[in-house]
Amino acid sequence: MQVQDYVLIVLRNLQESLDSDYVEVLKRQGYPVEFVQPGEDPIPRMQHRPPVVCCLHFDYPDWQGLTDLRRIKQEVTSVPLLMITQAHSERLAVWAFRARVWDYFVQPVDTSRLLEVIASLRSVRIPGAGAPAPRRMPAIDNAMPPEARLRCQRSGGQQPLLDRALAYIDQNLHRKIAQAEVAELCELNTFQFSRLFKKLTGVTFQEYLQHRRIAEAMRLLANPKASVTDVCFTVGFRDLSYFTRIFQRYVGLPPSRYRLSLDKPRETPLFRHDEPFDFVPPSTPKVDTAALMRPLWAAGPER
Repeated sequence: MQVQDYVLIVLRNLQESLDSDYVEVLKRQGYPVEFVQPGEDPIPRMQHRPPVVCCLHFDYPDWQGLTDLRRIKQEVTSVPLLMITQAHSERLAVWAFRARVWDYFVQPVDTSRLLEVIASLRSVRIPGAGAPAPRRMPAIDNAMPPEARLRCQRSGGQQPLLDRALAYIDQNLHRKIAQAEVAELCELNTFQFSRLFKKLTGVTFQEYLQHRRIAEAMRLLANPKASVTDVCFTVGFRDLSYFTRIFQRYVGLPPSRYRLSLDKPRETPLFRHDEPFDFVPPSTPKVDTAALMRPLWAAGPER
């Protein structure tokens, strides 16, 4: 299919507003710009009229938006993708490049670099040869960054409060954290904060805190020089036996056996300390949480 001389912008904003400064710059430079609105599938248009480049525009990338990006790349492999995002983290950038995004921009967009990238792509894709031949994308184990799971559509001005709470939790993970102190930090009472946290994350404050402690413990246990006891106290537990029970409930192995499992090569690893594991809060001690999580790990991000 012949490459068409236009820039496609796929909007995946959770808010209604669009920072269109870079769009105006593109138009002033003579680039035709077309939009795909939230909820609209861009793939048919991209297959029928391949653009020079497709820009995926996010304010707060969520699970659905990142899934859309990966699906577009898998089904329309010849079109270069640029990711433009307001929210930024190192893990999100790493995820984007592993997903084969051509380039990654944080708002406010560096328009000079954006124009340079698009001009370079246009010079390669337009001169008469048509679109490059589709190529098969290799399967990559690339788990969604955890912050993408903690976004709520149309959350309005509440997202900054959640960001403040999550940052506070990460900074104080080594000690006891009361929900009341985090609520006060967000200038809410405990009831308001509890409802807000559950609304935006899908889990309770205590469930999330427990999950973060266990996730950090998994990361620390990959260091053979750190004892299980040291890890226990570093992530905020004050009782080793209790830490061991909770760790086994979430991960499926006690900490010492989990550490040993890291040294055993597996075709499909059950546990990866370098990627946050998916959170399935155990409702009762009788639930086999490990059995619930294993197929999710095995399935990867397409779940």
